[in-house]
Amino acid sequence: MPLLPIHREAPGGVVYPDSQYPGFDPVTVARNRRRTRIFLSTVVVSLAITLSYTFLRPAIYESSATVLVTPPDIDDRASDVTNAQYVELELQFLTGHTLLSSVLEKLSAGDLLVAAPVLVLPELQQMLAAVSVDNTNLIKLTARGPDKYLLPEMVNAWIDSYEEAHGDAIKAESESDSTEIDQQLSELKSKVEEKRLALDQFRKEYDIVSMERNENRILKRLTGLTDSLNKANEEKVAAQARLGAIRAAISQGKPVVNSNGQASLANLESRLVEIQEELKELENEFTPRYMSVDPKIKGLVRKQELLQQEIRNKRREGQQAALAQAEQDYASARQSVASLQRQLDEHKQQVMEFTTRFAEHEALQEELLQLETVYREVQDRQLQIQVNARRQYPQVMIKERAFLPEQPIYPDYMRDAGISVAASLLAGLLLLWLYDFLTRPARHAVAHDIKQVFVTSPETRVLDQMANVRLPQPTAAAALEQQLPRELSQAEVLELLRNAGPDIRLLIVCLLSGLTVEEAGALLWGDIDRDAGVIHVGGSSSRTLPVTPPFLAAIEAFVPAVFDVDSPVWQDAGGKPLAPDDLSAMLLYSAHDAGLTRPQDVTPEAVRHTYIAYLVRKGARLNDLVRLAGHLAPVTLAAYGVYSPPGAAVSLDSGESLYPVLQGFYQHPASADDMPRSGEST
Repeated sequence: MPLLPIHREAPGGVVYPDSQYPGFDPVTVARNRRRTRIFLSTVVVSLAITLSYTFLRPAIYESSATVLVTPPDIDDRASDVTNAQYVELELQFLTGHTLLSSVLEKLSAGDLLVAAPVLVLPELQQMLAAVSVDNTNLIKLTARGPDKYLLPEMVNAWIDSYEEAHGDAIKAESESDSTEIDQQLSELKSKVEEKRLALDQFRKEYDIVSMERNENRILKRLTGLTDSLNKANEEKVAAQARLGAIRAAISQGKPVVNSNGQASLANLESRLVEIQEELKELENEFTPRYMSVDPKIKGLVRKQELLQQEIRNKRREGQQAALAQAEQDYASARQSVASLQRQLDEHKQQVMEFTTRFAEHEALQEELLQLETVYREVQDRQLQIQVNARRQYPQVMIKERAFLPEQPIYPDYMRDAGISVAASLLAGLLLLWLYDFLTRPARHAVAHDIKQVFVTSPETRVLDQMANVRLPQPTAAAALEQQLPRELSQAEVLELLRNAGPDIRLLIVCLLSGLTVEEAGALLWGDIDRDAGVIHVGGSSSRTLPVTPPFLAAIEAFVPAVFDVDSPVWQDAGGKPLAPDDLSAMLLYSAHDAGLTRPQDVTPEAVRHTYIAYLVRKGARLNDLVRLAGHLAPVTLAAYGVYSPPGAAVSLDSGESLYPVLQGFYQHPASADDMPRSGEST
């Protein structure tokens, strides 16, 4: 399609049509028109393809229902199936071939498949899905497909078939359990009766009258014999001990009297004591001679002697009687022990046989008890089945039935359309970039003046004014001029700034402010006083420079978040300042990236020389040059004389000493990016 003519403003404020503008390039205009056609055609074709694919896809709807599966409340069969396993079992049943076949039959019987007559079981399995809700007993039943009116009917038919199958399964299993339990009860009852008859016959045959072992006759007799034998042994031991004591007392001459002669002996001893006391009193009153002739006293003495003799006789008789009695008691105890032991030995054989039979009786009784226990458990289970027939099986509750879906779940037409538009624009930009890359024109030397600027960019008017400054023709001092480095044009400086990083941009600003590469490499962050707005330059030409707005903008773009005031501005990984050769190499790389002519000549000295030449052309005084650029050798000053304009030198203020490209680049960086590049026209 035709493009509207672009109007441009020439120096002096005259506006020309694009085709009549001085320096108009028809090749560039044709190239731009081709780029526009490529971009628009790519976007249109891509949009047609992607949007067609997006909106021609059929809508997929989803209808869902929720089922709650509750495990059995009563499970006396001690099943190891967990709560989650019950849900998993129901999921397997829901998606099984049998249930889905019944669902398909129900749908066909209800004439619900008129809209989808080709629906078969594999397709139904793909459309239906059952998933469990995490950490719950809920099962979500979903149906997906293009027919939103058929989906809820399918899910509800699925639920109905599931409920019917679940009820039939419970009924069949309940009937099967009841029949099985009745048969078990009948068999157990017969076994219990047979075991009871066998146990009664065994008791009668072996004379077992009590369930307690020690209460039977044979064991009671054994207990009595054992107690009697123990008692007889105790009496034997006591009689033996008593006989030994009597014999020891006799051998030691101690008095031993049995219980029968103890009273008479005590009477005799009492009488003897009385006579002895009476004689002792008489000895205190009379002399022995008198006592020997007194008949009364002599009678008492004779009576004492007779009593002593009688006591001795009594004691001897008592010893013999006690010894005989003890020997008789010991012999009797021995005879009793021997008799009881013989009876006990004879009874042990009977007890051993009874013990064997009683063990058999206990085993029979234990078997009967186990049969009766199993019989009662089966009776309890039968009662539970009768009372809680349905509670013994997983319960199913429909929490929410399927509903008619309103919006499709797939695809999202608006989102996909937005993606299609974005992808089409991106495809157009990529193809446009590929076209520019393959048809990029070769760069050529940069003119010293800028003839084309945008009408709407006020900052580019400064560059237009800069372009009007014409370089003076070489004079007779051409030999001195050849001693100076290469001077960069303002377009080259602008291109260099565009393609440089923040660190190299700050280096360029320092060089365009009069610093040498050595002074820039030695610059510390502490030398830049942004509060006072000055830069302290050290070295042999120490001086103080003002922090201009471009200088401040370059510092803000490069200064790190955290830095040390004693650290150099340009430093390597070890924190040491970069050498001047390293800074020169960085500048050389930027010149190559910018595509400048003879990039090997773009050195820090060339950039600084460009600034000094600008100051000289402005008619700066020598003091201003020394204040801004430091000490200059007389030969160098003489070489710069070719740039000095006619007339007396003037004093430059801070605004006039600022290199114009820096002001235009940092005040309006966006517009600076739109300015014509080296070797190109707008």
